[in-house]
Amino acid sequence: MALKSDLMNLTDKERRWLPWWGGTGKLAMGWSCYLNRGMYATNEQIFENLARTRRDALISWAEHKWSFLEALGGKLNEVSLETAAMEVERSSRRLREISELFLVSAEGEVLASSETARVGKSDLPAAAVRKGTSERFLHGPYRDPVTLSLGKTTSRFHDAVTLMFYEPVTLDGGVQAAICARIPNDVMSDLIQREAGHVFEESGDNYLFMIESRFDPSIQTGIALSRSRFEDSTFSHGDNLKQGIDTGFGTVGVRDHTEFEIRFTDPATGQLHPGVRETIAKGENLYVKYPGYSDYRRIPVIGKGLTFRMPGSPDLWGMMCEGDLEEVYRRRSISWRLSSRLTMLAGMLWLINVGLALSSVPIWAEAAINGLAIMAMVWFFRATGVKP
Repeated sequence: MALKSDLMNLTDKERRWLPWWGGTGKLAMGWSCYLNRGMYATNEQIFENLARTRRDALISWAEHKWSFLEALGGKLNEVSLETAAMEVERSSRRLREISELFLVSAEGEVLASSETARVGKSDLPAAAVRKGTSERFLHGPYRDPVTLSLGKTTSRFHDAVTLMFYEPVTLDGGVQAAICARIPNDVMSDLIQREAGHVFEESGDNYLFMIESRFDPSIQTGIALSRSRFEDSTFSHGDNLKQGIDTGFGTVGVRDHTEFEIRFTDPATGQLHPGVRETIAKGENLYVKYPGYSDYRRIPVIGKGLTFRMPGSPDLWGMMCEGDLEEVYRRRSISWRLSSRLTMLAGMLWLINVGLALSSVPIWAEAAINGLAIMAMVWFFRATGVKP
């Protein structure tokens, strides 16, 4: 059966990049992947399904927010500001993910808000307001200190990174405005980082990155757009980005949050790592074979990458769903484990008999020693080899 992984465009150096020794070296990983080579096709299907499910969840989530804002916008068209303010207040309790629901004028002034202290403020990006009051527009992720100050909503994580949904409305008297929903970006990150959805519990990471930033060209290709699972010690069993991860080519880490502080490069080259690079080049990429490829932590990983646009956003995003090569192929089949134990026990029994033959012990002693050895080996096999 042909594998999509065979189409991965790796250089000769990238195919030989692992060191010889160590838990993730050529010898250890080559042996593990060889023993589990029959799992390649299954793992391709796992990563395909994982990535597409995550992408569909993100798009459905955004469409749900647009449906809410569209329905609310229909109630605000051609009504007075006072009526609009009351409707905003009533509707703000319908979606717990939203930290602020507000009405903004074309000039950028907050006309009404679920956070009353924000009324009259003019602190939104002018370019975003212009675009958002003329057409449906999803701005972000971007940094906004207001989001940080308003506090968390449905996610246990929280920082200043923000998603802002703009739905244009026309108030009484032809006043152009937009109904806006401010949502902490960590809420979106939770959609792809829920622990129950991680097939590989120790190492699996799903993350978003920028491919083409049309609204804000200053955002680099390959920059992080979502929280990494390894940002802090909440889910990481080892080093994390807040502490700093030694890659052998320097330390990779974050000060406040993964978004905009991490660019998904290979630490050895400073260039986009092969998974991200090939996803951008081909629109999607899948690789589950030895030797994996280096991620931004200089750890061999495998996984699926794809590209998509969020509804309302002009930008092109990418998403990687990955697992460490070591964890994915750590497993050993029952037949391999049983046969390896039997081989070891048979070898030990052979060595015992060679020793007895060379020592010229009486036949009764040889029989007794063999009997004891066999009973000990049966006990060992039962204790270690046939447990469910």
